[in-house]
Amino acid sequence: MRDDGRKWDAPPEYSQPLTGAGVRAARVWPQRQVLISAPDVLARIEAAGWPGVVRGDSYALSLRRDRVLEVDGPPRDEGWDGRQAVTEVTDAYAVIQIEGPQALALCRRGTELSLTHPSRSVARQMFGLPVFLYRWQTEDRFRLLTPRGYGQALWQTLAAHMRQMRP
Repeated sequence: MRDDGRKWDAPPEYSQPLTGAGVRAARVWPQRQVLISAPDVLARIEAAGWPGVVRGDSYALSLRRDRVLEVDGPPRDEGWDGRQAVTEVTDAYAVIQIEGPQALALCRRGTELSLTHPSRSVARQMFGLPVFLYRWQTEDRFRLLTPRGYGQALWQTLAAHMRQMRP
């Protein structure tokens, strides 16, 4: 069989942070990520939307009217209990944290963002890739969650845009 492995770029090394003019990006690994789906889930679970700042280490993100993503929340039994569906997705999403005074400017390169126009959902398209984008702990620290299969593309795109940014 022919070996075409040398024709492909090696995947980027995610363990080393990216740094640029006023911005830093690094991979982070939450302990647990769980999708919870139910018609009334937003009435039962307080979930963050855009542009709220998520405080605390355990939180929920509003993805759509019937689904939230719980990050580092309490343990839950998977499956359907007659009221809601619970699915463990810890390994499904790559998580990238972007911080610094130019973090918002970097995010705005990839998607339209307004701090004055709130959205119930954190779901976005960024650089043409699906992401969950939210502010974490402070106003200039953002987290991007993207399906793991898009992680390399998002990482390389962020690196390219960080190189283009001016201080």
